[in-house]
Amino acid sequence: GDIMSARETSIVLPPEFGPMERVLLTANGNVQRILSAFYNSPVTVEVLRNDLVPESQRSHPLALAEYDREVQLLVSGNVCCTATSTVRLMDKEHLELVAEKHVGIGQLFRYLNVLPAFELLELGRGEGFFWRLYTLASSGVHCEIKEVFPDDVFALGSVPSVLTGVVPHGLSPASSVWDFRKSA
Repeated sequence: GDIMSARETSIVLPPEFGPMERVLLTANGNVQRILSAFYNSPVTVEVLRNDLVPESQRSHPLALAEYDREVQLLVSGNVCCTATSTVRLMDKEHLELVAEKHVGIGQLFRYLNVLPAFELLELGRGEGFFWRLYTLASSGVHCEIKEVFPDDVFALGSVPSVLTGVVPHGLSPASSVWDFRKSA
């Protein structure tokens, strides 16, 4: 289903983005499925970092746990997306699922049969890549995710040069940034 909004089912993006780029930029938690369908091939997730943030360093005072994560999506061995995220768990049941039952954070919404709210915050383009920043949230779980895609994400066979290694949180500033946050 579409989790963009109960009332809004479309978003108009800047013309600098092509049709398939727009599909990825507005995807609501299903990038892996979209890329798998495009390539007609499995897309695997490689977890690079899944660190529990110490209580004294958590970004939200009510978080029972906070994870700093970095993953890469790979198709045929090629990195097609690098995602960094902060995942906050505010509910004891959700924390138990992750910490004791080892439910993956990426599968938590599906496991709970919860449709999270999706909000696109920003998107941009840099030299050789484009990116987006968005949130997925439900009662007790809040994820802020930055995904970076190489410009050639839809050109299978060439290893994307921008994303061949770990992409740090502080990417070089994109030449263009669009902010979709709702002003207060």
